[in-house]
Amino acid sequence: MLASAISRQCRAAAAALTRPTKVGCHYSHTFSHACLRSSLAARATESSSELNPLPNSHSGSVFKYFSKRDAKFVLSATKPEHYSRIPETPEVTFAGRSNVGKSSLLSAILRSQGLVKTSKKPGHTSALNFFSLTSGSYPGAISLVDMPGYGFRSRDEWGEFIMKYLSTRKVLRRVFLLIEAKVGELKATDMSFLELAEQYDVPVQIVLTKTDKMKRVDLDKTCRTVIRSATDIASSVVQPTVICCSSRTKVGIDALQLELLRVCDIIPSEETAE
Repeated sequence: MLASAISRQCRAAAAALTRPTKVGCHYSHTFSHACLRSSLAARATESSSELNPLPNSHSGSVFKYFSKRDAKFVLSATKPEHYSRIPETPEVTFAGRSNVGKSSLLSAILRSQGLVKTSKKPGHTSALNFFSLTSGSYPGAISLVDMPGYGFRSRDEWGEFIMKYLSTRKVLRRVFLLIEAKVGELKATDMSFLELAEQYDVPVQIVLTKTDKMKRVDLDKTCRTVIRSATDIASSVVQPTVICCSSRTKVGIDALQLELLRVCDIIPSEETAE
């Protein structure tokens, strides 16, 4: 009955859109995560929804990799010379406004509460913080980067440092742009970052954080609002999937972990069936 209720909500929300898009809601019965997929095709004319759990074949891979991993803090970089010494492994970066939940989310992904420092004060993360994730019995290594929160430094100083990173970091596979779900929209700083990412052709995926504080119907609406705004700004780099998660309840963390493994070629990507 829960699946039917969620499916009906998705269909109703999709039908209410003024510009039809193809939408699918992904819900895992094992981890209870929700992801909203919205097509980037400008000429899409079909409105539909689909309820799919995390593939069993991949859920096992996700658990194996992240349960037997060795997570380490590598270094804090305040200039390019610092991170140029890091071994070239596939890298993903987490960006967003101050206090959007980057540090808490990284702790949930890495399954290490003491590794990533969290502060109640906005802008605590003043540098690019690099973490490595390896697994002795499972192939592949990943580098994860915690970016400074928007507004910590002056815009010019922060922008110059980040522009250098985005434009020169060849191992960077994707930036996960975190948006607090209850905010409900992109802020000016988020838009500026998307413009920067498109300028340097860096793939970006939207992640809605703290979703445990929202009702499902409101979350669906926020997903559609945010993905449309993001694709209007940077359609060439924004990925068509919004990942909804909560570091407090761990909802959606498995979906984000799966995407990390796909992006970094630890497990093969699979095209969603039409």
